[in-house]
Amino acid sequence: MEQTMSQKASDRLHEQLNQVREQLNGTGQIRQRQLAEAIQALQQALQEVEVAEEELSRQNEELMTAREALEIERARFQDLFEGAPVGYVVTDVSGVIRQVNRTAVKLLNSNHGALQGKPLAVVVDRQDRSAFRSLLTEIKARPARRETEITLQPYHGGLARRVLATVAPDEKPGMPVSLRWVFQDLTERRAAEEALHETQERLRHSQRLEAIGRLAGGVAHSFNNLLAAIAFHSELMLDPHCSRQDLDRHAMEIQKAGERAAALASQLLAFSRKQALNPDQLRLAELVGGLESMLRRLLGEDIELAIETSPSTGLVYADLGQLEQVILNLVANARDAMLDGGRLTLRTETAMLGENNEVGLPAGPYVILSVADTGLGMDPEVLAQIFEPFFTTKEKGKGTGLGLSTVYGIVRQSGGDIQVESTPGRGTTFTIYLPQVGEISEARQLKPQERRASPGSETILLVEDEDNIREPATEILEAQGYQILAARDGAEALELAESHKGSIHLMITDVVMPKLSGSRLAAALQPQRPGMRVLYISGYPEDAIAHHGVLEPRHRFLQKPFPPGVLLHTVRDMLNGVDLDQSCNTATSS
Repeated sequence: MEQTMSQKASDRLHEQLNQVREQLNGTGQIRQRQLAEAIQALQQALQEVEVAEEELSRQNEELMTAREALEIERARFQDLFEGAPVGYVVTDVSGVIRQVNRTAVKLLNSNHGALQGKPLAVVVDRQDRSAFRSLLTEIKARPARRETEITLQPYHGGLARRVLATVAPDEKPGMPVSLRWVFQDLTERRAAEEALHETQERLRHSQRLEAIGRLAGGVAHSFNNLLAAIAFHSELMLDPHCSRQDLDRHAMEIQKAGERAAALASQLLAFSRKQALNPDQLRLAELVGGLESMLRRLLGEDIELAIETSPSTGLVYADLGQLEQVILNLVANARDAMLDGGRLTLRTETAMLGENNEVGLPAGPYVILSVADTGLGMDPEVLAQIFEPFFTTKEKGKGTGLGLSTVYGIVRQSGGDIQVESTPGRGTTFTIYLPQVGEISEARQLKPQERRASPGSETILLVEDEDNIREPATEILEAQGYQILAARDGAEALELAESHKGSIHLMITDVVMPKLSGSRLAAALQPQRPGMRVLYISGYPEDAIAHHGVLEPRHRFLQKPFPPGVLLHTVRDMLNGVDLDQSCNTATSS
């Protein structure tokens, strides 16, 4: 357009110049001079117009080139915007959608037209909608980049998507403020993280089970010794010449053997139980001391165990089960390295690490656990690989290669580090550094109450399929004055309850029984006897029977084996209506 106007102006000047020339031919001398001057002025103006025309033409070419480049950049931006692997959404400050790219459309299971002009809040999951609106309010008040996780519920249905939402205000002079949203889909990542976590949990549990497998021989040996002691003392009690004093002594020894067997079973169950991670403040010296009897069984009789701990050793913050696994894995490896016997030393101490220490940990106080054996030792090549997953020096089928890698992962996860020194033929020392935490008040220890159970006269329905438990339990309860209805299974218990016309104040029942489980028996009796309390007893741990539905408010649980005194206290407290949350926990651990 500018070039056309310039051309017209030039044409007009040429036309005027020709007119002047025609007039010049018909005028006098003076007139001719004036006309010459006018012609010169017109010619100069014409030159200026031509120069301007050339400049305009050049500028027009530059504008056309810039326009083409702008179109190319715009198309490139649109391609990037539409083809981006993350969702882009542009809204106004109220969250109304102005523009979306293909990824966002796919995330929301919709189309561009359906989303234009809709509030972004309508595709945010209801649980996150309030937080989303609060985010918009915050950005209006204080414009700044924000980042949060929200769940998007597709507009036309479909699977919800968990996304990382990044929003930033876009402020341009003379234009309304807009918000630019970036949605990064985290759904698959979260699923993968959950799968990885589940795999790690399974691996951790399998490592614990592997350690238990190593303990099996030692546990069987201990149980055989206890059973032999019980058999010997029982045989001596049957001797007709045995005095009353000797009878009492043999009975006490049998009772002690039973208590030791119960403690062994409880320790093994506690270690094998699959638990969620529960980090807490722990005293490492007490943990090592508590594992001593289990470690001796693990090592066997040909390896000497020395434990050197100090009560003043500081506290660490870690998961009890994981630290037990670390110690048992290291001890089991040490045992395998001392085929002809030897000495294993566990030592705990406290140390202060300075800046730029050789361990590579931050400066500060640390609790140190060292596990030193006098075994075969390792050469530098093996040392360089011992913490790698699936690396093992054992024969095929005799090691997973995951023991030390699991130890390394647990120690690092707890904020510490593990060092190893070894010399072939002279043994190996593993040294674990864990950050020391501040002192805490000791947790109140619940101890069994040293009191004699009060007698009673209530009616108790006792259901137990093992004769050697049901019969002595009946005698113990009857000796306290209780009226006992004894049944060998759930079906017999139903018959006894139906034929008994009086009240049944308490039912004591095994959980897992043939024909009818304890929980189903309780459910069947509940409509006819709503006031009856239920005490469950089982050799399974409490968490292993939870799926039977036994842990209701008025129900209590005792884990076998338990002393008669614990049974009598629990029965009396239940009949008195005492809250047994703490007392049952104490009884279970007894």
